[in-house]
Amino acid sequence: MAKYVEMTVPQGGDIKQCIVDFLVSQDTRDAVIIGAVGSAKDVVVANPVEHELPLKPMNTIFHEAVEVVALNGEAMEWDRVPAALKQVYPDRNLPLFLHLHCACAMIGGHVFGGGLWGGTAFRSLRVFILLCDKD
Repeated sequence: MAKYVEMTVPQGGDIKQCIVDFLVSQDTRDAVIIGAVGSAKDVVVANPVEHELPLKPMNTIFHEAVEVVALNGEAMEWDRVPAALKQVYPDRNLPLFLHLHCACAMIGGHVFGGGLWGGTAFRSLRVFILLCDKD
C-alpha cells in the first residue's frame, strides 16, 4: 500500500540529492514523485536531440531563478531500470535511480521543461511523494 509523505529541499539544496537522501532515510526502494511547490535555480533539463531511438539527450542550463510549476517522476532500484534509459542517465552514482520531469516558469511567464538532470532550491522546494514499497 502506498504511503503519502512530504519533504522539503532547503534553500541551496541539490534537488535530486535531497530527494534521494530522503527516500533512503525512509528505507524505500520504490516511490512516485507526484508534485512539488517552490522555486529553483541553475536548473538543468534534458530533452531528445532527434526523433529517433536510441535516445540522444541534450542538456540546457537555466541559471535564472524559476518557479517549479510541475515535478513528477519515479524512484527505483537500479536493477529495475530499463537498459535503454540506464544508458543515457547521468546519475549512476546515486543509490537509487531517480527519474524526474519538470516544468519551470521564469520571468515573463516563459515555461520550459524536460528531464530534470540538476538544480538547486532557490528559496525552498516542497516535494510530494508516494512511497510504494510492497509489504
